[in-house]
Amino acid sequence: MKFLFLESSRSWGGQEYRTCLEVNWLNAHGYEAWFGCHPEGEVFAKAREIGTRLVPFALTKRIDPLVSFRLWRFCRKHRIDLIKSFSSKDHWLALPLYWSGIPLTRARCITDAIGGANRAFVYRYGCSRIIADAPVIKRQLVADNGIAPEKVEVIGSAVDLSRFHPNRDKTKFRTELGIPANVPLIVNVGMIRPDKGQLILVEAARLVLQQMPDARFIFVGEGTGSRKLGIRVHEAIERYGLQHRILMLGYRWDIPDILAACDLVVIASLRTEASPIVLREALASGHPVVATRVGDVDEVIRHGEHGLIVSPGAQEEMAAAILELLRNRELAANCARNGLQLAREQFCFDRMMHHKLQVDTEVVALHRGQSAVPAPEPLARDYIRN
Repeated sequence: MKFLFLESSRSWGGQEYRTCLEVNWLNAHGYEAWFGCHPEGEVFAKAREIGTRLVPFALTKRIDPLVSFRLWRFCRKHRIDLIKSFSSKDHWLALPLYWSGIPLTRARCITDAIGGANRAFVYRYGCSRIIADAPVIKRQLVADNGIAPEKVEVIGSAVDLSRFHPNRDKTKFRTELGIPANVPLIVNVGMIRPDKGQLILVEAARLVLQQMPDARFIFVGEGTGSRKLGIRVHEAIERYGLQHRILMLGYRWDIPDILAACDLVVIASLRTEASPIVLREALASGHPVVATRVGDVDEVIRHGEHGLIVSPGAQEEMAAAILELLRNRELAANCARNGLQLAREQFCFDRMMHHKLQVDTEVVALHRGQSAVPAPEPLARDYIRN
């Protein structure tokens, strides 16, 4: 099979990184896949760094007949079997191709409401199948937008367990930053964006540091657009005089080493997040998490069993949860052990890809009026525990 992935976003984040990994995986496993994105965006530059097969398209407008024609011409030339769209603009631009007979799936990775009737229209009539990151998205699409449940397939996030595991060198990252082995290290990974909750985490970190002043917090990620929020987070840290205890590192490629070095991971998201990749990465790395109740968090993990779940925006509750895991070594160890087992059972990247291939095969076969070819190995169709 041949695939064309489309992403109109120019900002680099977890979704865009995962898309690159999927393209790379397909090309390494006997399929052909291309990643179409804007040549002047951050996504294009970062994808090139990790060797993703790229094709430049100016995906800047929802309606652009010339770009849609170029997409169609590319699909005809390379005999593309399936287009995969991930954002609004690229979905609209691919609509003419879908209506001309090329199968198209639409990924849905956030929990924000779709919005007006026009946007709901493209989900109902402008794609072959919707791939939702979390069950909450499927529930929203069915209840709020009238989309048939059988059109929505839920496939949660997964990670490369050969990269994220508890046996990595725990000293490499600490040595780089001069953080001793006995200093509590708390990590947050994510784009610096209002819905990610970094400002709330700064407030929670301040409360933690009042009781545990030797602890260190690490923020990994960059802002979007003009980076204004990142500046505000910096200002908040400096206002409290915590710039030596709360470090903002920007984007890093060595996330596995950073997670290996930490004591726990905090997900501070306020909304939007559907299926946090860093949740899976943290558990696979053998660490407990403090995570806000967003997306599929409380459907994937149990409070007190894999980490602690707190209310979005509740800085005092978040601080208390961080302190509890840092002080209660038995609880932290139990959560880490349970989380690692969960990750090994359910968050395998290869398994996720085979699940997606099964759906892709069904979509293409249905389009051709054929029977779907079985997936090459048994699949865990439901990644949520009963």
